Amino acid sequence: MKMHIKTGDTVVVISGSQKGKSGKVLQINKIKERAIVEGLNMVKRHQKQTDQNDPQSGGIIEREASLHISNLMEESRYNARRSK
Repeated sequence: MKMHIKTGDTVVVISGSQKGKSGKVLQINKIKERAIVEGLNMVKRHQKQTDQNDPQSGGIIEREASLHISNLMEESRYNARRSK
C-alpha cells in the first residue's frame, strides 16, 4: 500500500487523544499501517533489571507507542487546510 507519509516527515495527529500535536516520524510499519512519532503517544513500560550490579538497567521506561497512519497528516497539508 502507498503511504502518504515517510520516515523523517513532520506530521500532525488529526484524531484521537493526541489530536493537534505534531512530531517527526521515527519509524513506519507498512504491514500494520502504523507509525512511531517522536514525543507522541508516550507509554510506560516496566523493564526488568538485566544486571545485578547495575541498578540503572531496570525500572519504568517511557517510550513512544505507534499511531495508525490514518490518524496522521503531513504538517504542510494540515496548515494549508487550516488556512482556507
